[in-house]
Amino acid sequence: MPVTTYRYTAATATPTHHDPTQIETVLARVVPRCIRPQKTSAELQAIREAGLAAAISRTPRPRIGIYTLVQAHQDPAVRLAVARGLAVRNGWLLERAPAVDFTGMTDPVTRPQLARLLDALDHDDIDGIAAMSRTDISDLNGDYEDALRRIHARRGFLALATTETDL
Repeated sequence: MPVTTYRYTAATATPTHHDPTQIETVLARVVPRCIRPQKTSAELQAIREAGLAAAISRTPRPRIGIYTLVQAHQDPAVRLAVARGLAVRNGWLLERAPAVDFTGMTDPVTRPQLARLLDALDHDDIDGIAAMSRTDISDLNGDYEDALRRIHARRGFLALATTETDL
């Protein structure tokens, strides 16, 4: 039976278009991770590289935020230098001060500096995030995939100095 209320029927509803990334993002939130098939490191690398290629085709010289994750008393200098080197080699613009979370391997959604970079993506202040390795985001495939989806939903990308299979 069609839904009808005052001034609304199925026939008068305005059609809504959602692009695939919005739908995938919503489904990723709705479907519990435990019943989603886990992607391999190679599949996650392909997802990340596709997002990177799409962003580079839109913006040949993207603006980058550098990110790293370290333990509470660990020096982030080496990890930041490797990520900065990746950006410099590619001719990308370094737009922000490096973002460093000293939380250790926690859920990516709880990290304040990563959230700051995602906010910068939302506000179109940067086009992507550069990091040394995927462990700066998460060593768990499900958390890493969710983070990639959050970045790609903002039309951003994640660039890594090492591949996902180099854990």
